[in-house]
Amino acid sequence: MGSAGAATSTGCCPHVAGRVLAVHVAYVGSPPAGTTDVTLEDEADPAVEKIVNLENAATDVKIYPRRVLETNDGTDLTYDGTRKVYGCYVVHGRLKATIAGANSGDSATVTVWLGV
Repeated sequence: MGSAGAATSTGCCPHVAGRVLAVHVAYVGSPPAGTTDVTLEDEADPAVEKIVNLENAATDVKIYPRRVLETNDGTDLTYDGTRKVYGCYVVHGRLKATIAGANSGDSATVTVWLGV
């Protein structure tokens, strides 16, 4: 809730587990592209990594979010010491989508494809 260009709303899904394969964000209403942010995160993730972080955007989009994979000591996994290896986000909890910097009455529908 809030005034033009300053409204915020959050929604959560039921508990899910798996790999995030793709995410589609469909904006509803007329959110201002210059201030609207959409984020998606796993509420159970203690590191609070953002799976999706769209800033100053209001155009519908389908993305395939990936993160750098790590070895068991936390260092980035690479193919040859320089080229990083990417993989899907693994989630185990409720996914939380937030739209911020929008107008009152604007929203975003976030669809997530999960794999096992």
